Amino acid sequence: MTKEIFIFIASVLLLMPILSVFGEISFSTQFLFCAPFIFMIGIPHGAIDNVLHGRDAPHQKQYFILVYLLIIGFNVILWMSFPLLAYVLFLGISAYHFGQSQFSHYFKRQKLIHQFSYLLWGVSILSALILFNLSEIHSWMNDYPEFALFSPIHQLNSLVLTFCISSILTFGSLFWLLHNKAFTVSSFFMECLIFLLILAAFYLTPLIIGFTLYFIILHSFKVLGEEFRFLRAEKEVSSVLSFLKLLAPFSLLSFLGLGLVFALIYFNLLIIPYGYALLIIISSITLPHVFVMDHFYKLLFRNNFYQQKEKG
Repeated sequence: MTKEIFIFIASVLLLMPILSVFGEISFSTQFLFCAPFIFMIGIPHGAIDNVLHGRDAPHQKQYFILVYLLIIGFNVILWMSFPLLAYVLFLGISAYHFGQSQFSHYFKRQKLIHQFSYLLWGVSILSALILFNLSEIHSWMNDYPEFALFSPIHQLNSLVLTFCISSILTFGSLFWLLHNKAFTVSSFFMECLIFLLILAAFYLTPLIIGFTLYFIILHSFKVLGEEFRFLRAEKEVSSVLSFLKLLAPFSLLSFLGLGLVFALIYFNLLIIPYGYALLIIISSITLPHVFVMDHFYKLLFRNNFYQQKEKG
């Protein structure tokens, strides 16, 4: 059992008595509790996209930043014009990204079946997150008309069907990978355990808290660890402190940008709910980040990063 899994289990168990005492927790309370973890760990895990991309294309940094900003701009326009399509796109790329970060270290190179497994796994956990917290989501939809636009995605029958089919196919793909020796038996059972633990956390905790537990402990910590080990091997950083310094500039820029948007909302210069604005911001940051991380994992495969780690 890894440290991340132990911390994840311990966090869920520690939260259960607290949640039972306080009962239903409002969105604002959940956000106040989870925001520091998301801002201090979640955002920084994507704060060195320019550095990661630059390792493979050192002379294209300005071009990269331009394209990165154009993708963000495109996504914001998509949210303003076709919010339902933007929401579906956000869920789809997030599902693939979460699955890729979970399984990529098992493979020497990415095949189509591997990428399909990434998507299935991600769709399964995200559909579970929505399904298990559907009443909470419906209350948001009633309070904020912007969220009501997503009601076609939040239908009980379609969510149950999506969750069941994607989960069955996820376990099927894991069996296939085990059969083809991409997994060891112990790795197979560990991944099944992690999958079930995530589902249990989503079922037992409110929406924002459950997602934060997964996103911070099982996703962001893992990605930050891979980024640190890769950059240390490439002599880009020499210590945790130098790695944190590398994370700092764009992390701070993200905080300032987020603060600016919230200030505009507070002073009624931007008429949009805080939660909806946060969803657009996270989606807009996620879209280019997913492309960078896909490129990053391909770079790790080419450099035999995971094989070197196993030898070490």
